[in-house]
Amino acid sequence: MTSKTKYRILMSSIDALGHVNCTLALGEILASYGHQITFTNHVHYKKLAEKRNFKFIPFDAKLYENVQPASAPEWLDHFLHKFRADALSIFKDWTPEEIEIFGSMVNVYERNTSALKAIFKENANNFDLFIGDFIMKQPAFHGAPFPCALLLSMNPLPLYPNGPPAWSGFSVKETDTEKWNKFRELFGVASKAYRENIYSWWRSNGLPLPAIQDARIENWFYGEPEQLGIYHYPELLDYHEIGPMRSDKWIRLDCAIRRPDNVEPFIIPESLKHLPGKLVYFSLGSCGSIQIDLMKSFIKILSKCPHRFIVSKGPKGDELELGPNMWGENYVNQIAILDVVDLVITHGGNNTFLETIYAGKPLIVVPFFMDQLDNAQRAVDCGIGSRINLHEIDEVKVLKIIDETLSNPSYAEKIAKISASMKSPKNRDNVVKKIEKFIENHQK
Repeated sequence: MTSKTKYRILMSSIDALGHVNCTLALGEILASYGHQITFTNHVHYKKLAEKRNFKFIPFDAKLYENVQPASAPEWLDHFLHKFRADALSIFKDWTPEEIEIFGSMVNVYERNTSALKAIFKENANNFDLFIGDFIMKQPAFHGAPFPCALLLSMNPLPLYPNGPPAWSGFSVKETDTEKWNKFRELFGVASKAYRENIYSWWRSNGLPLPAIQDARIENWFYGEPEQLGIYHYPELLDYHEIGPMRSDKWIRLDCAIRRPDNVEPFIIPESLKHLPGKLVYFSLGSCGSIQIDLMKSFIKILSKCPHRFIVSKGPKGDELELGPNMWGENYVNQIAILDVVDLVITHGGNNTFLETIYAGKPLIVVPFFMDQLDNAQRAVDCGIGSRINLHEIDEVKVLKIIDETLSNPSYAEKIAKISASMKSPKNRDNVVKKIEKFIENHQK
């Protein structure tokens, strides 16, 4: 389908693959309607853009020289051991050093602002719209030469003020709001430097601070769109039961699933093809898989399972030895693999979480941090899968949950319904029309 008017749309995101993938997927949708897409980010994403016939503008690499932390995985590596605890223990008793390191990620955000401002200035007349997935308020949007829209590729719980705190993994069905308040209090202390660094970054760029300046993450970490925000989450999973949303400027995009980088279908390896049992995909994401001790623990447990496993080993995969019922590589063609498996065990990052649901596969979520915890609980609350907490991992429990999830027909039925709704073009058409209308209104 193509639109009558062809718009020039610039897109970008934070330097994290899940966010990049969602941004590229939305770009694919807009390109299918005839719009011209340009992606801007670090140069190592150039190939991903060009594979989709998008134009590419690299960030100025000099802006990022000697910046610490160098990447999100490096930053999170300081804290992943803390996330092997229940929700009320994760942010408890953080040291001053840990609080400062947690807030250091703002150093990267500041460089993003400089990179974007330079690109905006050089291309002031070259684009009709900018869409950015930066989670929070990005000062580069302020005073941009073209209209800007937010993209949120994370779990949308923070957009609903009546729900439990984001990143807690608490159920919307719980009534113990005292627990919610305790979590917010603990998180407020742990995130103090993070919050103050963000406020300082905004002030230095002339950006007004939030109307409510408290420790609730919903009020400082997540940006509110000035005019248009797009969040990626299926309607049948959305938090309608705790509505309304904080703002009527958000529109929901049911499905932004990228085309696979390798379009070849995944062929089940010979080493697994003739083994008995169901086929399970196991991936803890780029951040989870760097915890070699955790990966080894899971591999040891899964090697005793009567099923077969495809393992995404991650960046340190050469340090792992897989069991006889497993095949894996450091990096795999995830989207193609999802088509052939019976079950997915995932960390619950929004990208993999929604790709799994789109493929119609039941899932077990092993969450680490941030919105992974909320996706894990959403899977349980909506009856499409199971949850395993990091601090509760043991052989008997893991093997039991795998069998229960595979043998529960209601999971497959419910997830198939959500998958079908995600594949309907109706919502996609509506979102594109609203984006086009947004541009048209600015050009009048």
